[in-house]
Amino acid sequence: MDNREKESIGNYEEQFDADTMDNDTRKKKRRGKIASRILFGLYSLIIFVLMLVYESVKWGLNKWGNLSIEEMIYTLKAPLKGTGQNMVGEYLQKALLPAVLISLGLIIVCALVRRFKKKYITFPFLCLVLAFAVFLGGIKGGYYFWNKLDVGAYMYNQMHPSTFIEKNYVNPAKTKLTFPQKKRNVIYLFLESMEQTYMDSSVGGHHAQNIIPELTTLAKQNVSFSDSDSYVNGAKALTGNTWTIGGMFGATAGLPLKTQVANNENSNSTVFYPRLTTLGDILQKQGYDQTLLIGSDASFGGRDRYFSQHGGYDIEDYLYAKAKGMIPNDYKVFWGYEDEKLFGFAKEKLNNLSKQSKPFNLTMLTVDTHFPTGYWDRNCRPQFPTKYENVMACSSRQVSAFIKWCQTQSWYKDTTIVISGDHPTMNATIQKGTPWDQRLVYTCYINSAVKRDSITRRNFSTQDNFPTTLAAMGVKIQGNRLGLGTNLFSNEKTLLEKYGFNYVDNELKKRSVWMEKQMEASRSNRVDIQQAKGNLPIVKASIEPYTLGQKTATVTINSIKIPKKFKVKSFEVNVSYREDGAYGNTVIVKDPKAGTKVSVDISDEHSQWYIDHYKLKQLYVNVNVSSTSNVKYTVGKGTGKVVWSKEESSQATGKTKTTSIY
Repeated sequence: MDNREKESIGNYEEQFDADTMDNDTRKKKRRGKIASRILFGLYSLIIFVLMLVYESVKWGLNKWGNLSIEEMIYTLKAPLKGTGQNMVGEYLQKALLPAVLISLGLIIVCALVRRFKKKYITFPFLCLVLAFAVFLGGIKGGYYFWNKLDVGAYMYNQMHPSTFIEKNYVNPAKTKLTFPQKKRNVIYLFLESMEQTYMDSSVGGHHAQNIIPELTTLAKQNVSFSDSDSYVNGAKALTGNTWTIGGMFGATAGLPLKTQVANNENSNSTVFYPRLTTLGDILQKQGYDQTLLIGSDASFGGRDRYFSQHGGYDIEDYLYAKAKGMIPNDYKVFWGYEDEKLFGFAKEKLNNLSKQSKPFNLTMLTVDTHFPTGYWDRNCRPQFPTKYENVMACSSRQVSAFIKWCQTQSWYKDTTIVISGDHPTMNATIQKGTPWDQRLVYTCYINSAVKRDSITRRNFSTQDNFPTTLAAMGVKIQGNRLGLGTNLFSNEKTLLEKYGFNYVDNELKKRSVWMEKQMEASRSNRVDIQQAKGNLPIVKASIEPYTLGQKTATVTINSIKIPKKFKVKSFEVNVSYREDGAYGNTVIVKDPKAGTKVSVDISDEHSQWYIDHYKLKQLYVNVNVSSTSNVKYTVGKGTGKVVWSKEESSQATGKTKTTSIY
């Protein structure tokens, strides 16, 4: 081989090595770019997630004000069917949107620096700075959440049980109760989110202006357990009594409604604290005709189970009104129907009850004043700066007018009326700045059968309403205590007067083994367990593809199994854009069978707006059955596709996902 050939081969080898090195370099660079993009994508995702968590926590806690972790856990677990105004729109606007915009801004800045590679601000350096800033924001949001909900104390309380409830509980079933020879009727009017603090300082309130003057007058003219005519007193809301079912439970059972993270007894169970004796149980034993009258779906939070199982109350709620033709089948405002109708139905009900030989207990719950800003009906008028204040003022006038009507009726002389807020409002702005222990629930006893032993200002909670209601009806109570409550007409000290608000409330926050024992029956009676045992119906249902703009959604009962021993009182099919059935529309079905098709009208403006506005992809069906004991169970669920285009419509096969409950 000559020199020229050797030189040529050498040049070729050098070129080959150079090309190989270039290829390797290009591959490394390509892999580096891919890795860089993946890391940048992960970095962007982390920024968004942290910002979303922070904005979500800030929105939720600012909106709900004094939200407790007990309430949050119960509400998340409880059946949400029947809930009120959907929060999705506000959440998207005030939590998701800011998180998206802030994250997008940070990501764009980082991307620009990465692209142009500024000399003094390198991409890794900027990412490090932004990551640190976002991390601090996440820490701040986490701390805000932890501190606001007092998560640390909740965890401590779960690990350090208290015997306070067990030691102070007076069992009504073992307490001597002496009813008068002529038993008195009772009207128990729960006012949604109504506080004494809506009054001005001249009567002990905390508002700049008195927005509930009519309720103020009622309290001053009757009994609020004050010490003078110039001051209106109210009840404190203890842990476990700060939301609707918790408040109603406390006032009629004298206990906090306890929750457990690890279990789901109160929400999925077919029973509701079956071992306890409550106001309803006592009056039922005495032959009272009892009714729960509310303008929303009573199944929300388990209210139907509680009142039907503790006193055999007839449940006359929003769905009852539709079934009986009291309102049109497609009628729905706010949570169901407004308070104007509630008071109208109450008058008719009272006239019918008064014609019977039995004494009666009519328990009512208003809804127009519900968080976040209430419902503005045709009777409201602008007087105050905010909608919520005006709604409260409207409620005050309506309640006063109803009481005045009652006082003109022949049965009034034998009837005690109790008016109580169910809990302080969850609206974070209307009473902003008022300390929690000064947020008093509105309380008023009218036409009591007894007088107070002494005119002193009582320090009491809504749990004290339990024995006090019976005392106002002329019932003599041995020891003047029931549950954790005290008869306020007596001189017996309340637990708050003995131990102080902070001590009692802190003890109630702790885990109670005694309360857990009361829930043992609830645990074994969960719906899924009872279905597996063959004690409850099992239903599978689906929705046929729904084309936007249709007036009705078609539900197919794919399979149904009803135990022979289960007596069905009513069978309901609910279709909603929400999985929990809230704001849905319900049809009562007679004698359903496998293959039965049910048309549910969802043409109402609210449903159509949400489906269209949020471009929803599916609808939900909930199948509910009520037993002859007036208890409602959700025994089947399913979904169906929302068809948005002709192409989607032609592709729809009619097959939709079907699932059984749980």
